[in-house]
Amino acid sequence: MLSELERESRTVRRHETLVDEGEPNRLFVLDSGWVYTFIHTPDGRRQILDLHFPGDIVGTNQIAFAESTCGIAAATDGVICPFPKSGLRGVFSKSSKLTALFYTFAMIDHAAVLDRLRATGRMPAALRVLLVLLQCRARLRIMEPSYADAFELPLQQDVIGDMIGLSNISVSNALKQLKEDGLVARQGRWISFPSEERAMTLIDFADHYYEIDTSWFPGPQGAGGEQRIKAL
Repeated sequence: MLSELERESRTVRRHETLVDEGEPNRLFVLDSGWVYTFIHTPDGRRQILDLHFPGDIVGTNQIAFAESTCGIAAATDGVICPFPKSGLRGVFSKSSKLTALFYTFAMIDHAAVLDRLRATGRMPAALRVLLVLLQCRARLRIMEPSYADAFELPLQQDVIGDMIGLSNISVSNALKQLKEDGLVARQGRWISFPSEERAMTLIDFADHYYEIDTSWFPGPQGAGGEQRIKAL
């Protein structure tokens, strides 16, 4: 059923707007690359709400609306697989377990956004950036376990800044401070955490993607209730 949503594909380029605010809502599977959802404030500034990674179905949080309340743009070059809203009809009517999984991931993403809101209102710049980096690593290693140690970060500094209310200069200074404090190491675009436990403790980081409670999912359940996401 999911492969049916990926029958068509097209290439997108960094900075390309895929859906603008107020346009008809469109959905797609992100085959490769990173994209983000955004809104504009009344004074024209951009606020990035969420990042999306390969394998994500993008736009599902907008299916209740005829017109999109936020925009979607490409953070990197990539490939998307567009499909109409009706493409989800078969998934929702034929697979209650997939429907439950869609709902669960939406709630996990919502929790990640709330964490960034808390960081923006309560944390200094360096710790805001640290949260974004840890969230990216947590999300990426679902599909690529090798990213447990280090991951490639293709985001430009303005994208990071617009997620957590910082200027480019503030993001640059924050990354420098994190490196000096031994919390983050950088090798080109690759990011690692030399003192991971200390980094997670500093911001009270919760990896919402690591385990989810599947005990309420329809159909037979294995023992244990909470199961690691990769077990799904």
